[in-house]
Amino acid sequence: MQRENEYIVPSIEIDSDKRAVIVHKDYILRGELLKEPLRNSYDINALDVDSFVGLVNEYKEPNSKLFFDDKSIKCIVDFNTKDRAEFCEKRIGLNLAYTPFYYSFNEHLGVNLSQRDFVFLLKSLFMYITNIDGKPNDNMDVIELAQSLQAVKKFDSVQKNTSSKISLDVEIKSGAKENLTLPNKITFKLPIYEADVRLMGEFEVELFVDIKNDSEFNIRLVCYTAEAVRREVLNELVKNIQERCDEVTAYKASLN
Repeated sequence: MQRENEYIVPSIEIDSDKRAVIVHKDYILRGELLKEPLRNSYDINALDVDSFVGLVNEYKEPNSKLFFDDKSIKCIVDFNTKDRAEFCEKRIGLNLAYTPFYYSFNEHLGVNLSQRDFVFLLKSLFMYITNIDGKPNDNMDVIELAQSLQAVKKFDSVQKNTSSKISLDVEIKSGAKENLTLPNKITFKLPIYEADVRLMGEFEVELFVDIKNDSEFNIRLVCYTAEAVRREVLNELVKNIQERCDEVTAYKASLN
């Protein structure tokens, strides 16, 4: 004989504020079978600032918040308030990936560069070199310097002249003797973040030269303000986004 109430049919209870589903432990209720979902959640990754701003403006709520760190900017659309907790969070994210130009530039800072490495850097970033020793660069100056360094066969001596530029007495591949002048300072102006390549960072780099032997030299590029410049550009990026999102509050904080 079957006992009474051995099988229990699950019941659904709905109140005026929140919908709650009460399910017996022996039953599983699949959300996609409901006429309407109990709660939507999403995690969207935008690829540029315009898409991020458009999504935030479309889905934002009064309690929406922006959070940013060195890696990403995120909007939690339904952020918890002190009076009401949310669940199944809705998030819109924007990854702060570096442009290949800034990544290459940053990788070459503070390390010993061979002659070949230095020539490669000059040629790959020549369009972003704005000044050489305080004078505007017309691009051909950089290309001429790179080609001259490529032709060097032997280094005889290195010294700084009265203007603090670096003078090299060299022998080029044809056997002729020449004097090359390396700049003391080079200024780069380049986009940092893929999310918005219109924002540029300006970096003044100082050159230090070390002759290893009569056929090799190392150059170390030093920028004393590199991190400060990058952070200024990040703050400007976040400020622009905040303004375009109708002043959604932004916090410098990392999210799990």
